[in-house]
Amino acid sequence: MTDDNKPTTYSLSRRKTLAGLGAIGLASAGAGLGTSAFFSDTETFENNTLTAGTLDMNVTATIEAASEYFEDAVGMSLTADDSEAVAGLVVDDIKPGDWAVICFDIEVGDNPGYVMVSTENFSEDGGENPEPEQEAEGDTDNEADLGEFLLTTVWQNFPGSGSSKGDLANLDPVFNNSSSDVELSGGYQPPTDLDGVVDGDVHYTTAREANDALENYIIKDANGDPLPVNDTESEGVYSFCLLLELPFEVGNDIQGDSLGFDLVFETEQVRNNDDPFNNSVSTPTPTPTPTPTGPQ
Repeated sequence: MTDDNKPTTYSLSRRKTLAGLGAIGLASAGAGLGTSAFFSDTETFENNTLTAGTLDMNVTATIEAASEYFEDAVGMSLTADDSEAVAGLVVDDIKPGDWAVICFDIEVGDNPGYVMVSTENFSEDGGENPEPEQEAEGDTDNEADLGEFLLTTVWQNFPGSGSSKGDLANLDPVFNNSSSDVELSGGYQPPTDLDGVVDGDVHYTTAREANDALENYIIKDANGDPLPVNDTESEGVYSFCLLLELPFEVGNDIQGDSLGFDLVFETEQVRNNDDPFNNSVSTPTPTPTPTPTGPQ
């Protein structure tokens, strides 16, 4: 009798079992590599570059109108368009009753910018001290008085056809001693006294007071917020006019006196600038290089 129906038995050693499992594992890994076809796609942006923007300003000053003595200077214009200072207005023989309207066009290019106007190096000098001045002042001290009496105000509008200070409109409230309101006052009116008082609502500033007002004076909009120059509204140019006026009533007190100042314009970017002209960047302190110790 044969053992054909007897179950066949196999003899597996431990080494054979491990080898077999290894083969199964490799087969599984191979199957996995062959069937991992997920949906996929690739897009590429090549040649990426970052370029810093630019902010450039130039300022043009033009004498738009003046009293008869200075009428030959009307139309004179100077432009500051780089970091070098430009010589400004020089008047050698100002007398009571003289006046001039000087308009400034501030152009900010490429990007919107806030603009700050300030005076620097404001100074006064008694100059010559003739007898009429000594009699008017009652002494020979030769005090510098021109800054006390020269009315100095900023106006927002002067028509292109204007020929008189009476054409000025919209007095900047910063240059009105009677107002703390943001809204601009009306047109020019002659002062009624040496102090620049027009009425209960308007009181023009003197050169000394204007110098104080122009300590870091940021140009602002009608709401009192810093005004972006070269945005969709200002179209790159902002203009204002400076009125210098020496009242008739001054008399001999200012004979020989003089004053001088620098008018400085600065601009800063609008974007990411919540506190214009009050930002400071600290310079990091470099980490000292350790000094080698021990044998070299």
